[in-house]
Amino acid sequence: MRRRGTTPFLVAVIIALVIVIAGLGLFLAEELQVPLPVSIPLPGISGNSTATPAATSTGTTFTPTGVPHVVGTQLVDANGRPLQLRGAQIESPFNYIQGWEAGKTPAKVMNAPTTFQVMAQQWHMNALRLPISNWIYAKDPTNYLNQLDEIVQEANSAGLYVILDLHDDMKAGSPYDLNATLPKVEDLNFWKIIAAHYKSNPMVMFDLYNEPKEPNWNVWRNGGVVIDGAHVVGFQDMVNAIRSVGAQQVIVLEPGSAGHNGNANNNPEEGGWATFPISDAINDPNVMYSLHVYQDISQPVQVQKQKWGPLLNHEALYYGEWAFLPNGAGKSAVAHCQSLPTSGTQADQVVTTFLNYMASIHANWTAWEFAPPYMVQSYSSYAPTVFPPTFSCGTSDAIGMGSIIKQYLAG
Repeated sequence: MRRRGTTPFLVAVIIALVIVIAGLGLFLAEELQVPLPVSIPLPGISGNSTATPAATSTGTTFTPTGVPHVVGTQLVDANGRPLQLRGAQIESPFNYIQGWEAGKTPAKVMNAPTTFQVMAQQWHMNALRLPISNWIYAKDPTNYLNQLDEIVQEANSAGLYVILDLHDDMKAGSPYDLNATLPKVEDLNFWKIIAAHYKSNPMVMFDLYNEPKEPNWNVWRNGGVVIDGAHVVGFQDMVNAIRSVGAQQVIVLEPGSAGHNGNANNNPEEGGWATFPISDAINDPNVMYSLHVYQDISQPVQVQKQKWGPLLNHEALYYGEWAFLPNGAGKSAVAHCQSLPTSGTQADQVVTTFLNYMASIHANWTAWEFAPPYMVQSYSSYAPTVFPPTFSCGTSDAIGMGSIIKQYLAG
């Protein structure tokens, strides 16, 4: 018996049914919010970390104009709107080699990601200054970058810009002595790796070197000397290294002790820009200048402004570290609160005055530090610290300026 062919009508019916069924499936997926099989990579975080500059994400394409950048004296966001960084620093085994070698996990030490969510949502902060170490990285590159990726991603997801800050000193694992606490050849390679790894992340910035012991401004800018076996490089060299791999993010510059008339051991922690030769400024349009303030926080506003020298009202400014700190740890604990008032009322006023002063010059800032017993009493309650009616310099109590900062940012 001869078979009859499929009629055109039947073919049309079958096609129509297929279309209806497919459309119904898509409708149900949308209505019931069934996830579709789509992979969305996080901008700027490579999938697998390696010891060499990692390939950038194949997701969102990095565009230099899409990151915060410097315009005149301020930062602006990707849409050209003024952006002011206001946040805090947190130290961890990322910059303390003893903690890293003891197996302490930075995420646990910082209680991440909860801490970042509290900073952003409850304290209205938008920045985390995160110290890192090239020496610790060199001991365990893949593991170090994997853990750093985790913290950066969690902080960014909470809404925090992350300022990666290089600590290259003995506590961070440097084999050189204290006299060689300034940028070295080893730091150039490290910054190339870090910058290449994060160059597609618009929420990362680079603080080149924490509190360098510079003998003068020429060495600060150009390097070219050998100190205790360390081959010193300049800040211009580090900026060039970061730009050479295509990273366009904001770069932070610290003066250290360069302005102390040739005395490299004269307090690099609170070194200023008063003697900075502006004609020798770093050749890059996207840099932000930094200061640290502790024991000098109570100085008059006019004195604070003088520390910026020729940069005031001309460049983007940033207080990378600052605190009224009666309970610091280590050798510098007493020095940090020396000559400061020990009255809670006066301490509150000093902090409030400094906050208002920073706002008056449009300075960005990250306070030291969002950890107990300094700005918060614990990582369980996150209750802000307060100054009691009276206290002593060098106390170990959980007291501090947390409540003043939280109230200020809430307003």
